[in-house]
Amino acid sequence: GGVSSKGSVSFDVKASPFGDYDREFISAVEQSWHLLLDNHQGTRRPGKVVVDFVLNSDGRITAMKIAETDVGEIQSMLCQSAIHNPAPYRRWPPQMRQMIAGNTREIRFTFYYN
Repeated sequence: GGVSSKGSVSFDVKASPFGDYDREFISAVEQSWHLLLDNHQGTRRPGKVVVDFVLNSDGRITAMKIAETDVGEIQSMLCQSAIHNPAPYRRWPPQMRQMIAGNTREIRFTFYYN
């Protein structure tokens, strides 16, 4: 199916001046999610899944949890897999590490099933 039947992904971070890195990161998650949806054509119900996790400076994902869901367990697991499957992500550029002044970013993704 087309993208409209799959839904969309929303990415929430506070004060994110890392546009290029974030666009690349979001694109990898979206591509992974759409591939997973194509391979799991089972019954899907509309709704959303909110996933919280930590992105580490070396590209690893840790501390992932479902913060909110109003869809089934399988749909929620697909969202987590969409984030985990492309990992590890690219290491943070030096400027990004300097600006963050730490080795982690707390991130929230919201997946919308239409």
